[in-house]
Amino acid sequence: MAQSARFWNVTFHEKAQAALLVRMIWLVLFLFFAPHNVLAQGTAFEASSVYKKYANTPISETYRKGMDYLSKGSLDSALACLTVVTSQFRPKMDEEEKRTYIYALNNAGAIAMMRSDYSVAFSYFMKVIDVADDSIAYRTYNNIAGIYIYYNDYANARKYLNMAYDISEQRHDWGSLLNTLHNLLDLDWDMDSLQHSQELIKRFRHTPITPKDAQYQFVSKICDGMEQSYNHRYLEAIASFRQAIDIAQPLPFVVSHEVPAYMYIAKAYMQMGEYGKAAECLDICERKSRESHSLDMLINTYKYQVLCYNQKGDLPHAREAKYRYMELKDSVNIANEYGKIKDMQFLHESAKYENQLSELRTEKRLRNIATMAILTGLLLALAFLGLMIWQNRRLARSNKDLFKKNVALIKQEEHEQQLHQQYATLLDQYQSKERGNERYRSSGLTDESRQQLLQSIREVMHDPAQFCQDDFTIDKLASLVGSNTKYVSQVINETIGKNFNTLLNEQRITEVCKRLVDTKNYGSKTNEAIAEEVGFKSRSHFIRTFKKITGLTPSQYQRMAKEQST
Repeated sequence: MAQSARFWNVTFHEKAQAALLVRMIWLVLFLFFAPHNVLAQGTAFEASSVYKKYANTPISETYRKGMDYLSKGSLDSALACLTVVTSQFRPKMDEEEKRTYIYALNNAGAIAMMRSDYSVAFSYFMKVIDVADDSIAYRTYNNIAGIYIYYNDYANARKYLNMAYDISEQRHDWGSLLNTLHNLLDLDWDMDSLQHSQELIKRFRHTPITPKDAQYQFVSKICDGMEQSYNHRYLEAIASFRQAIDIAQPLPFVVSHEVPAYMYIAKAYMQMGEYGKAAECLDICERKSRESHSLDMLINTYKYQVLCYNQKGDLPHAREAKYRYMELKDSVNIANEYGKIKDMQFLHESAKYENQLSELRTEKRLRNIATMAILTGLLLALAFLGLMIWQNRRLARSNKDLFKKNVALIKQEEHEQQLHQQYATLLDQYQSKERGNERYRSSGLTDESRQQLLQSIREVMHDPAQFCQDDFTIDKLASLVGSNTKYVSQVINETIGKNFNTLLNEQRITEVCKRLVDTKNYGSKTNEAIAEEVGFKSRSHFIRTFKKITGLTPSQYQRMAKEQST
């Protein structure tokens, strides 16, 4: 039997959040309407690396990749890709997606046939018939016929092959017609149905097939050989069959063309009494069938070997071939497989009518539920979208206010005279307090020296060349102002009310803000680069400190600075 797997003006944040909401709505609607069997089928396959790789790829691309694996003989990878496609069925697929889904089912079944897993193959082919009409499903009839032939159910096999041939001829699908004709001729050859073959060949000769490619030439040579064999011109028949083998070499699944042709040659040799040559041809069939793991062709080869050795009188080889034939053909697994197929066929017919009744009963109810769900979902989505936009606008206004305040503070800090006045006020307040502060009572600092030290500290802490160094510490500050760390820490705490680290972070963040606003000189730099320039070693520490001091993230501040400059 020829293998039949030969088929073929809102803000930026508002826009982003609105787009996200739209995607969420579509996802919810898809999950609501997705049929349950999509998820059920998807869990039936043991996930592999190939399966995971293509799980989120468009089914047309996944199908093409699967067929590419199949053409290279990588059956596991091919089946993984095809299973991804067959697990994504939706009732409202467009025609192209549906056709791809059907072809994937058919070729997955063909791979199961190659592995002699006929019950699995049959289930795939029955799904094709469930989903597709005759205009597409007829391509699967060859595969179904192949399973029936394997179990010697020739009546059902011929029924499906005749249907496939008729529809292929009506639709001018010459590739399918040639494939079906080859399978019918093979069946007739096995059953010695000479009259049916002659009528079929005559019908084929009058069919206006175009183009007359390699497949056409192959089938034509098979027809020539069979006609010559029917007329007892065996040498001519053998020559035609050998020409057919040569023509088949560039065709896909070449073994499925070669092995039947060698069997035709072997039978012609047997009819001539050349049993040794017949046995040589059958040895080739056995080797090629084993190499291609084709169980059905191997069984057929054993059957012809039994016939050949019996006619030759070689009883030991005949018994050996018969033993191998019976061992393969009559195994318990094969019997069980056929029982599964008969049960599946019965369940298939019963379930088809039950599903039709169930769909009629539930269609109206589901339509009403779907309508209410859509309306409710849309109302909730609109309300949620309105709330998000309102919150986003309020947040945007708040951020702009924070930005303006930070800019104002920076400008204010640049006025040295105002800072002097602030210090004088703080100093007066300090002098009015008790001198008995326990922490600094014995420090030895006079008011004058304290004021001079504060002035020196201020000069250093307003010099970016100093405090922006990543190794800037209180020890270095004390060295620069000509004092010690104790007095420096005392003056900072008493007059400014902060410790050294807090003051250093504030000065560095202030410098960052100045540079972010200065888009002319720093507009091409990232906020991380600027942070590193002013002495921050850790990105996370910088972001955390910036947010704490300004109330904004560096990205928000930078974006507002660019908006202000335009």
